[in-house]
Amino acid sequence: MAENAENLIVDGVIEAILERRLRAGTKLSEPELCEIYDCSRTDVRRALVILATRKTVELRRNRGAFVRVPSQPEARNVFQARRAIEKTLARNAAQHAKKIDLAALDKVVQAEIAARESGDRARAIRLSGEFHMVLAKIGQNDVLAEFLHELVMRSSLIIGLFSGSNHVLCQDDEHGEIAAAIQRGDGIRASDLLEAHLRHIEAQLIFDTMPEASDLRHILGR
Repeated sequence: MAENAENLIVDGVIEAILERRLRAGTKLSEPELCEIYDCSRTDVRRALVILATRKTVELRRNRGAFVRVPSQPEARNVFQARRAIEKTLARNAAQHAKKIDLAALDKVVQAEIAARESGDRARAIRLSGEFHMVLAKIGQNDVLAEFLHELVMRSSLIIGLFSGSNHVLCQDDEHGEIAAAIQRGDGIRASDLLEAHLRHIEAQLIFDTMPEASDLRHILGR
């Protein structure tokens, strides 16, 4: 049961971060998490340690746990790392993609478009991240894909913190264009499009913003 509680907390926090519902700087109160997940403080503390190792939570002595607040240099470094990794994965994907892979990539693209058109922002954001992870899987480099998974989570924190009123989302056609280049087997074009896509997101960040912390019970309450 304890292990299940740990997993539920870790998965719940990560999902909320990926969907940009849980903002940087939010305190992850142990009593609140115990109540939300009906578990012990030991379960909560184990989950928070796991989240800290994944660079999504900061444990502050005598103050508790908080969703990490990335610095501007860290934000720049994260996007630079994503460009380096994903350009390689895009080239690999164009070389190795099979019909079933292309179908999976197109399915995510179409679902993301549908979510955006229906106004389901949380789902659109989640699918945006899923696109990059599907592409990474097609790229057939498990080491790079593992690094990317952490970077996608950290990017979500960064975007949630520094997007201001712009509400950064991917442009409607960017993922579709990358998928089309991979379908054609054009790794160079896919790589170039992916770099431009990530630079476009980074360019929208505003580094003088600091959103209010999230209401933990409202975000994670079940």
